[in-house]
Amino acid sequence: MRSALRAGMTLIVTLLLFLAFNLVWLPKLPDSRWDFSQQKIHTLSPATRQLLRTLESPVDLYYFNSKIPQKSHALKRYGQRVEDLLKEFEKAAKDKINLHVINPFPFSEDAYKASLFGLDDTLGFMGLIGTRSGQGTQRIEAFRPDNEALLEYEISHLIYKLMYPERPTVGLLSGLPLAAPAGNLLEQMRRHFNLVELAPTLAQVPASIATLMVVQPYALPESALYAIEQSVLRGTKLMVFIDPVSEIGGSAGSTNARLNALFNAWGIQMPADKLLVDNLYASSAKPGPGMPTVLHPARLQLPRQAMAADDVSTWKLNSVTVSSSGALSRAAKSHTFFTPLLQSSPQSSLLDAERFASSTAFDAFVEEASTSGQRHVIAARLEGPVYSVFPDGLKGQPPGRQKAEQVQVVVVADTDLLSDAVSNAHPNSNALFVLNTLDNLAAPEALRRIQPRAMTQPLHRLEPMREAAAQAYRQGAAELERRLEHTEQAWQRLNPPSTSLGTHAVHTNIQLQALNKERLRLPMELHALKLQAYASLNRFEQKLEWLMVVPMPLLLCLIAWGLFLYQQRRRRIAITVAC
Repeated sequence: MRSALRAGMTLIVTLLLFLAFNLVWLPKLPDSRWDFSQQKIHTLSPATRQLLRTLESPVDLYYFNSKIPQKSHALKRYGQRVEDLLKEFEKAAKDKINLHVINPFPFSEDAYKASLFGLDDTLGFMGLIGTRSGQGTQRIEAFRPDNEALLEYEISHLIYKLMYPERPTVGLLSGLPLAAPAGNLLEQMRRHFNLVELAPTLAQVPASIATLMVVQPYALPESALYAIEQSVLRGTKLMVFIDPVSEIGGSAGSTNARLNALFNAWGIQMPADKLLVDNLYASSAKPGPGMPTVLHPARLQLPRQAMAADDVSTWKLNSVTVSSSGALSRAAKSHTFFTPLLQSSPQSSLLDAERFASSTAFDAFVEEASTSGQRHVIAARLEGPVYSVFPDGLKGQPPGRQKAEQVQVVVVADTDLLSDAVSNAHPNSNALFVLNTLDNLAAPEALRRIQPRAMTQPLHRLEPMREAAAQAYRQGAAELERRLEHTEQAWQRLNPPSTSLGTHAVHTNIQLQALNKERLRLPMELHALKLQAYASLNRFEQKLEWLMVVPMPLLLCLIAWGLFLYQQRRRRIAITVAC
């Protein structure tokens, strides 16, 4: 009796101590977390912590993450990943960030507020709203899993915009007339930046301009090239567009020895008489007024896989369209880091600009490009030390700066992506590419040093298989797509939309019936062709899924079977000993 009472008292005391520890002492313990990921994706970088230390007044972050059943498991997992990182921001800011996590139910007040602030509800809310007393509101419409490498930068960018809402100053120096051909882009640049247009004959870039955009420097005088170089050596960030054949200017870029020397000093080179053609990324275009649509091997529509996956310049981009672009390469004995941003496919090659301009048929160029097997760089980021190519100054002027330890330059081998004609021809993100790059160059050092966290890459064998499947589909689909477009145009011409009462009469015109059959049959043929081209890739992916799913249950069954055999053996031994 006494031993039972003692045991009961001991159990009660243990239970009380357990409750006291959880209710009183546990909340006072420090919140410790360990990040075992290879890229430390759950830990804030030193650059982010430095940015947060500059916060002078509190910032409120409202994270809307709707946990509805319709969301996929991958989106739910990524939503939790975003929430965990936001909590790291709140912890590192030390009372300067107030995080509010909201689960907006459909048709609720929270869902109304999220929609009112412009958050995207296509797949369920998963966006962020930031506010600061006395300042405007910033938002991230939706966090996308395909931008996970830039997640830390994305949140830091919003916080920086809350701290410094003023538009950064960007200088524009162009050797081409941009007002008419690139009016839409210039309007967007004026909306996001304080745009200062500089005269091509300038002798010095104003010190107030920390970010400079230069278009087609082939057409600029030597004094302007010297001003650009001295400004870059002084610390100005530069985005430059060069083009072997600029459709905006209507003439090829002439050879400029001083400009070539300047690019070589920066660690990059581009043949001024070569342009890039690509069989896989070629898009449809009309060679001239009234001419039928054909596959244009020099008008390239670059998909997401042609872009750097973890660079801010390609942030939220879907596709970029370039036309008659050149190709960049790293110069010999270069000391700068050369990071490709936009690249062609392996089915691309370089052609003489004069030969392409004098040609009337594109079919031969398409076949020639498909045999190259080499990818070419269309845009690249340069970082590192450079030296001046004007050691003696210019025209009797005293020598200027001779070197810089670190420059920030982005070079694009195309000027036509700036034009409205190219941007409007196909759905693309040309303007966003320019705005992303200029915004990143104009950002402070603390924000610019936040490096993307490289995520786990897929199996290397899948990428060439995807490109081969896309190539096979594109080769067969080009003619069918042209026929479908011509059929649709003929159908619309012979069957214009009209208003009718009640029922609609069925057309008995033989030509209209034939066109209708053709416009309905061609999409079926394209679908069948796509299934055939991607059949081997789909089979391989299904095998991978089985290899990822089946071994785990088999392993668990083997472990259970082993435990069963072990228990059986112990029982037999126990029975033998007992006997």
